[in-house]
Order: sequence, then C-alpha cells, then structure tokens
Amino acid sequence: MSSAQEIVDQVDQLHLEREFEKISELLIQGNKQYPEDVEIMWRLARSYFDKNEEVTDKEEKKKLLGQALELTNRAAVINPNHWAVHKWLAILISAMGDHVPSKEKIANAFKIKDHAVKANELKPNDATTLHLLGRWCFSISSIGWIERTAASALFGSPPTSTYNEALTYFLEAYKCDPTNIRNALFTGDTYAALKDNAEAKKFYRIAAAIEPKSEFDKNLVREAQNKAK
Repeated sequence: MSSAQEIVDQVDQLHLEREFEKISELLIQGNKQYPEDVEIMWRLARSYFDKNEEVTDKEEKKKLLGQALELTNRAAVINPNHWAVHKWLAILISAMGDHVPSKEKIANAFKIKDHAVKANELKPNDATTLHLLGRWCFSISSIGWIERTAASALFGSPPTSTYNEALTYFLEAYKCDPTNIRNALFTGDTYAALKDNAEAKKFYRIAAAIEPKSEFDKNLVREAQNKAK
C-alpha cells in the first residue's frame, strides 16, 4: 500500500503530464485509503474540476462540480487554514455559478472573494489564485445595470470592483506563470474593456502562441486567435 505522500507525489508528476484519467484513478483509491487526508482531498476535487472542463453535458458538469465542492467543504472542516482548500473553494463556487439561481450566484460572489483573498494570504504569488482574483474583479465589473439593481435590492451593498483592479491581478498572475492561456486571454479581454486595443491584441497574440495541453486549452487558443485578428 502506498503512503498518502507517495500518492500525492505521483499525482503531482502526472498533473504536469496532464494524465487526468490516471490522476483520477489514483486519487479515488487514495481517498478510500486516507479519507481525511486534505492533500488527497483537494487534489481529487481538482481532478473532478478538470473533468468538468472536458465534458459538455450540463448535468454531468454539475455533478462533477458538486462532487468536487462536497470534498473541498469536508477538507475545509479538517483544515480550515489550508491555502489550496480556500483556492479550490473559490474556484468551485465560481464554477457552480452556471448551475444555480441568480440570487444564489450573487450571494456566492462574496464567498468567492473571501476564499480567494484567504488563499492569497496563506500562499502569496500563486498564479492560479491571482488569476481567480482577476476573474472575480472582471466578472463584477461586467455586471449590467439590471443585475446590479437586483443585487442592491437583495443585499443592500452588492460587490464592487473595476477593470483596472482586474488587470492588476491578471498581470501579476502573468508574471508568476506566463504559460497560462486563460490568464493571457483574460488580460486581453480586460485591456479591450479598458479600450486599450493595442495591448489587448498583444495579449491575444501571446495567448494564441502558448502551446495547448488539453482540448479545453485548444478552444482557448482558437478564441485567442480569433480575437487577435
């Protein structure tokens, strides 16, 4: 029987190689052997999220995200100060936004920001967390007047942000990891929202030139290529 650490080490190597099926098999078995090991739990949640990005069926996506969120919530009870647990809670609550009513989605915006900020405090300069904070700012800045009015009626003080704040996080994430296609693409989108078309095109070209590592990445590259035209 492999130790929990041996399983984690093997999974981390496989993740670099994008061997998602092998990762899933290892972690499901590892979670059975070590049901309260937080390092295994958040990585298994991540593997469910990765699968969600590869499937198109909405119900299947919702099921995978639900499994991931349940695992991560359990991990947060075991270790409430683990940076990766907070990061994945933020990512998963955000991803579930496509599968919940508008009122719940608006309420979750506060939770997403809190978890992302906590993750960044516990482990500064993590590219994924910085990207997540940028995505949060971008999303909040993009809320239309009707949604904002509804949020005000429901919560009194809806979440606020700016495209400039989003850009700061995306550029910090780019410094930490210039190979993240999604981050480069969102950086371009943010410059476009700020009417800086030259910088927007620059980052679309950067995103289009990054080698994709999955089918999801290939779709992002195609989007970047179209926007770079």
